[in-house]
Amino acid sequence: MSDAAALTSMTSNAVGRRPSPRGSRCLPLVVLATAVLAAFGGAASFAADAPPCGTSTLATVETTDLSVANSIYGGELSSGEVVIDAGHITSSAALLQAVAHDNRAATFRAVQTLVYHPHWHIVRLRVLDTAGRVLADFGGPYVIAPVAGVLRVGTRVVGSYVMSVQDDHGFTLLETRFVGDPTGIYYHGVLVAETGARFPVTAPSGPTMGWAGVTYAVTTRTYDAFPTGTLTAVILVPPLEPSLSTQPCAAVHAAEVARIAEHLAALFHPLNARYRAYAGTVHSYTGAKVIVRIGLRAIPGSEGLGPPVIPTSGTVTYQGTAYFVFSFAPTPPARIYLLIAQATLTGVTGPTGATANNGPTGAAGATGAALAFRG
Repeated sequence: MSDAAALTSMTSNAVGRRPSPRGSRCLPLVVLATAVLAAFGGAASFAADAPPCGTSTLATVETTDLSVANSIYGGELSSGEVVIDAGHITSSAALLQAVAHDNRAATFRAVQTLVYHPHWHIVRLRVLDTAGRVLADFGGPYVIAPVAGVLRVGTRVVGSYVMSVQDDHGFTLLETRFVGDPTGIYYHGVLVAETGARFPVTAPSGPTMGWAGVTYAVTTRTYDAFPTGTLTAVILVPPLEPSLSTQPCAAVHAAEVARIAEHLAALFHPLNARYRAYAGTVHSYTGAKVIVRIGLRAIPGSEGLGPPVIPTSGTVTYQGTAYFVFSFAPTPPARIYLLIAQATLTGVTGPTGATANNGPTGAAGATGAALAFRG
């Protein structure tokens, strides 16, 4: 079984066992934020009297979580896997000949073969002639992140295509698995996919939503739907400990990045055999650099050697960049060090400043192992 298949099957139940948000999220976030603030107290780049995040606390956490959703979406548009899948389409002799001869039946058979192929992941494919008429359209009904291209026989354009490598349900699975937030998708205002909670049939209109006795904050993001138009991803953020608002927004953001990294570590089984995939996933989705060591020695899977000495917490300068350090040891004797650039943190000041990696265009690095958790 491939790593991708193994990771998908072994993590399918992990999020379902997640404890109540009040126990699994609030306390660790407060502890981590406090640690960030304490370490920043001695950092020249972070003033000791940095203002508290206050009313921007929730927005900072929401934006950090949304950046992961944006990275997932960006990966579905432009990852290396997407490029390879597009190549399967544009190099299919059966498809090209069928389109060149305007043969709808043959085009449909070729499209069906490409979508059903066991060695890649195309969930829907639409093929059009040069006049824009649909020759074939096959795949799932609710699909996100369409990618368009041109079909050529030699240098002659014979048609075009729109494909996607992810459906709406798969997207909700990824966001919920990676971050822990319940996620739903609405198309034309109607629920079409959900993971982690029971969402209403129509999109929530208020800033909060209750489920299973917990009041969640509602945050949304609009993405492209297949083949045209848009859909809305609704992400539910569990309640935060009130005292967190006394910390600077940079500390809140960094603590949420660390929480996500620890959450992801629990999804890789066994983690000590998948450090490389884990490090790539964390870096792609949070921007943090992941160094894995036993003592002073970096082990395979680490993102480079890292600085000669890394504190278990605090700050470190590496290759001219100042980082804040989180670390944890889920697989002793190895320790995972998370390096978060202080320049990124100091830019996090609220709803807009917290978007350190926000937006689909900034998310193209989510490739490889990061897409191993496809739904």
